[in-house]
Amino acid sequence: MITVNEAKQLISSMVKPLSPVSVPLIHASGMVTAEAVFSPIAMPLFTQSSMDGFAIQLKSIDAIMPIQAELPAGTSNQLELIEGHAIKVFTGGPVPKGADCVIQKEWVSQISNAIQVIQKTDEKGLNIREPGSSVEKNDLVVAKGTCLHPYQLAMMASLGINEVLVYPAPVITLIITGNELVKPGQSLHFGQVYESNSIGLAAALKSVGVNDLKIVYVRDSLEATSTEIKHALNCSDMVLLTGGVSVGDYDYVAEACKQEKVELIFHGVKQKPGKPLLFGIYQGKFVFGLPGNPSSVLHCFQQYVKLAIELMTGQVSALPIKAKLTEAYHKKPGLVFFLKGFIQEGWVTILPAQASYQVGAFSKANCWVELPAEASSFHKEQAVTVYLF
Repeated sequence: MITVNEAKQLISSMVKPLSPVSVPLIHASGMVTAEAVFSPIAMPLFTQSSMDGFAIQLKSIDAIMPIQAELPAGTSNQLELIEGHAIKVFTGGPVPKGADCVIQKEWVSQISNAIQVIQKTDEKGLNIREPGSSVEKNDLVVAKGTCLHPYQLAMMASLGINEVLVYPAPVITLIITGNELVKPGQSLHFGQVYESNSIGLAAALKSVGVNDLKIVYVRDSLEATSTEIKHALNCSDMVLLTGGVSVGDYDYVAEACKQEKVELIFHGVKQKPGKPLLFGIYQGKFVFGLPGNPSSVLHCFQQYVKLAIELMTGQVSALPIKAKLTEAYHKKPGLVFFLKGFIQEGWVTILPAQASYQVGAFSKANCWVELPAEASSFHKEQAVTVYLF
């Protein structure tokens, strides 16, 4: 077995970003840019009004000014202001040539087809947006390696950009192993249990941007497991297996991986839960064998699978935080413990029912608490590492 840190280092050294693809902006939220994005235009592209009002020359502000015309947003008319006149303009619409101020409509009194300014100003350029005052043409607007959020996507769309080059999410096949498993909603017979890992992992994968997920079920058989791994490797960037990864008589995942020429990088990590975790590689594709118990599956996902997906998609992993224990805790030395916890305002409580098969604690848990392998006793108020769900 290897340590938790060694396992993470091996994954980090082997997993690289997938080949970039161009995607429409509407599908790019949460994805990471594979190249820098530069503005193809100046923004605004023309002299623009930031108010509904009247374009005038300041030197005429005390005069009664006839309304020469109007320029609504979207017009292609390019007018020149006649001295002593006003042109009605609208937010986002063009400002006529020769105007040096836009007076908002609340500051004027309209008399028939003329206006008189009742709230004076001497501010040249008032309510006028100059070309390029937001973004100049060829400005860097999004750096390479940026995880795109809605505001950046809206900005790029406003510059006329409709696609962006990003690192795609991996295509993943999830293979659920086990003769004893029954899908929720069906009746249980003696010796059977409900299968929940597909639900938990599908939700976890969706939270990191994976939407192309195929789920298959296989009985405890070396031949069947090998066949499904072979099929999955042909059509996926990553293969996840749950159950059958230990050393029992009906645990076939490791042997099936070897049979399909998957190079096992490690099999076994000094941790609890998830000690039998398996990680392998086959022609640039990655395989994780996850223990079958729900706590083990979700813990191994957060610590290792999520790390691999973030590396494949160019994302930066969120750092764990520190919190103080509300109560003392004791464990056996030798393994890193990851315990279901509840964190609130900088304090974390280690919940009861920590066995990997016990799922009740998930009704309240909102984090994993990491306790180092060497230590056995942890006192109240001691700072510990916490991974938020």
